[in-house]
Amino acid sequence: MIAVENQAPVSENAIPKDASDGFVVPESNAFGQSFRDYEATVRLSIVENTYRLNHINQTYDFVKRTREEYAKLNKAEMSIWEAIELLDSFVDESDPDLEEPQIQHLLQSAEAIRKDYPNEEWMHLTALIHDLGKVLYHSKFGSLPQWAVVGDTHPVGCAFDESIVYHKVFLKTLVNYYFKENPDYNNPAYNTKLGVYSEGCGLENVLLSWGHDDYMYMVAKANGTTLPSAALFTIRYHSFYPLHTEGAYQYLMNEEDRENLKWVQTFNKYDLYSKSSVHIDVEKVKPYYESLIKKYFPEKLRW
Repeated sequence: MIAVENQAPVSENAIPKDASDGFVVPESNAFGQSFRDYEATVRLSIVENTYRLNHINQTYDFVKRTREEYAKLNKAEMSIWEAIELLDSFVDESDPDLEEPQIQHLLQSAEAIRKDYPNEEWMHLTALIHDLGKVLYHSKFGSLPQWAVVGDTHPVGCAFDESIVYHKVFLKTLVNYYFKENPDYNNPAYNTKLGVYSEGCGLENVLLSWGHDDYMYMVAKANGTTLPSAALFTIRYHSFYPLHTEGAYQYLMNEEDRENLKWVQTFNKYDLYSKSSVHIDVEKVKPYYESLIKKYFPEKLRW
């Protein structure tokens, strides 16, 4: 059982399911294509440009500076549901599978996981809020560019692994490496396997490219949520595909990370494959999720 002070425990009966269990993975995304096909997506130019800017601009210094700024939590004061409503018209430019407003993605993920884990309400709420950090794009939060809000995450301060999405970009007979335009690429302090880190240091001590994952983690933790540590870990690392899907960077993990990683891997299929153009009736499910929010969060949060 995973538990920390003031946080709800994970039920001993809540066993993470393998990818083949429970939720049925659809054969195609909302566009009738394979999921996470970054070469064939109809949104290719939008998605690729977002990652190009991400790979060039996400430096160790940028992440450290930006994280320190947003850790002040002085941008807004509002409820969880108010934050959800801010995403009513936001479309993620890094997503090759969906161009629906994010409020629908949140509800689709939550409803899918609720069906397979009906008794694990903390998982339902985790799914609902996992992408709420995308409010960073809103004017209330400084209107950060999408390359600093969305997309898969990766460590900064050490070498960029080849498993990172768009590490290589094939253009006819040319191959582009956007990371070569990142100032850290040729910096000997940051371009080795370990860089500024040590083996087994734990992900808590590793800076990942800045975005919605880490921001929502900070908001939830600083505002005293009683969600279990497995939920906070899932929120913080659900976009860290090089680790939880490709197996990269495992040498940075400690034992607690390994214990929690199984929940991210369980959550991933609900995050990725629940995306659909079929909308959830917001008003119908809102009372249920508001009851969970009230149980695990204060009425108003500092953001």
